[in-house]
Amino acid sequence: MRSYTKTNPEKPLNSQKTKQTKAENNSVNLVANADKNYRKEDGVRVPYSFIVIISGGEVREKNYFRIISDQKRFRQIKIEFIADRAKLNPNGLRETAIYKQEHYKTSQEDDPDKIFILSDVDHFTNDLLKIKSECENLGIHLIISNSCFEVWLYYSKFATKPTDFPMPTDSRKISQSFKNYLDKKIKGGVNPVRVIFDIAENIENARSNYIEMPNGIPELFSTNMFILAEQLLPLISDELSRISAEIELKTKFHKK
Repeated sequence: MRSYTKTNPEKPLNSQKTKQTKAENNSVNLVANADKNYRKEDGVRVPYSFIVIISGGEVREKNYFRIISDQKRFRQIKIEFIADRAKLNPNGLRETAIYKQEHYKTSQEDDPDKIFILSDVDHFTNDLLKIKSECENLGIHLIISNSCFEVWLYYSKFATKPTDFPMPTDSRKISQSFKNYLDKKIKGGVNPVRVIFDIAENIENARSNYIEMPNGIPELFSTNMFILAEQLLPLISDELSRISAEIELKTKFHKK
């Protein structure tokens, strides 16, 4: 069983504050309120999985991991999320991953169990191909969504690939178009904070629709984010169920 000497991981490189939507704030508040009635079990269960996530996105990706990053509740896992606005391209993500890998090897802290890079395909196909082999050799896991992280959010609600997406003539606009499409397709808009509660279905849907091109890059509307999610699921499922039940109970109470 792993133990950690540092409570708060090193601050993200050039981390920046992000604005939350009203829906995201509501979800965070619901979880915070549910936590007031949460009683810590006797004894402290030490986290046994430490995962570093280096992302090319700052807002929705970070919000997706927000709930399970609370180590007071999720004591079987420790997540360090890093998003650097100056290093959003695959080469920058690779540099950050190598830096963190070396940092933990030479520090007094435990090494992460796994390091993941999250990247959109967008217009980075050639860059991703360049770093893919190096990441594999270094044991850094490359998670790619085509065209964007919102493809993973899409599969939290839908079991098949989108057939009504209006494909833009300019391929450089696919990511933004898909984000707008998803916000309209889901009633009330997509809320990445709440999507984590659908992780089991999300994994199944994304895996069953995953196709790689011959070069190893996911096809459009494919994401291998389910690989990271499968690592997380056994560590977070019980606590997510408890939080979900608490939120449902409080929601019913407020409706009365």
